[in-house]
Amino acid sequence: MQFILPLLLVLLISSCSAHKPETAQLYDAYSKLSQEAKYGDILSHRNEHFTSTYLKEVSPSDKNSIFLLKLTNYINKNLSHFQSTGSGTACLTINGTDENKEPLTLNIEYKKSNNKWLINYMFVNFLENSDYYAKSVICPREAENKMLEQMHNI
Repeated sequence: MQFILPLLLVLLISSCSAHKPETAQLYDAYSKLSQEAKYGDILSHRNEHFTSTYLKEVSPSDKNSIFLLKLTNYINKNLSHFQSTGSGTACLTINGTDENKEPLTLNIEYKKSNNKWLINYMFVNFLENSDYYAKSVICPREAENKMLEQMHNI
């Protein structure tokens, strides 16, 4: 009995530490993609990060469309992020600055495919100033609609 209790405790601790919450998986997936977009061959790894729907917009032979795989490169410095998950979809919002230290927000929509989060849609919003940083998670289509609405009200 003395042996069983410590063994159960070790098993419980190791099983809890081995499983990352889904929200942590989103930011980890974003970080991995950012590194590959900056330093690796993003084209050969595109199926590991993006849904087939997103990839329909990207032609490997068209250098102008490859920037769609590298939208994460706009953020030079991450300042904060927010994320939420639902059943099969999730969103990640990242506030940061570009290489000129100008504020921007990157909004990413993920879809779950084969137990892995893949990017389905992205939107980059270049901000007038840091007062406009997101205060909570905003899915990219919602962020895009808000920006268009603000433009129409000018």
